[in-house]
Amino acid sequence: MSAYKERSIRFCDLVEVNDWKVKIYTISKEGDFNNESFIRNVIKKLPDWLELKNGFDDSNDKIAFLILHSGTEGIFSLINWWVGTNMLNTHIFFSNHDDQENFKMISGTGLAPCIWELEVINHERVSWTKNILKASENPNLEKYLSDVINMDI
Repeated sequence: MSAYKERSIRFCDLVEVNDWKVKIYTISKEGDFNNESFIRNVIKKLPDWLELKNGFDDSNDKIAFLILHSGTEGIFSLINWWVGTNMLNTHIFFSNHDDQENFKMISGTGLAPCIWELEVINHERVSWTKNILKASENPNLEKYLSDVINMDI
């Protein structure tokens, strides 16, 4: 087993894609995630990815968060949004470090986010619960969208 190594989690941007608002986070094994061309390639894919459905409930608020994680094996792209108000819809794509324009869907066979990606998901869960679910009379989407994390863990 390899030793645990801290990774940087950074909020990158809030982008609008069609009618969606997407919070973008990066995670990097080696310092900061400095790969603007990869980020642009992923943003080009978002219109198709945001059309993906799940087998249960696809009702949503057209708000998503994207995690781009440069790891040992390659770069993982996780697009997530809340469906049915309280369930997380997640699709995971993989790109090789030397072929960053190709994305292979690798979710759907039991694979789940890793420990660093779960840190972002936990932050988003807490923020969604506080700003949307517990504020059901007056949900604050703008406050949710502005609530981001930057940390080394």
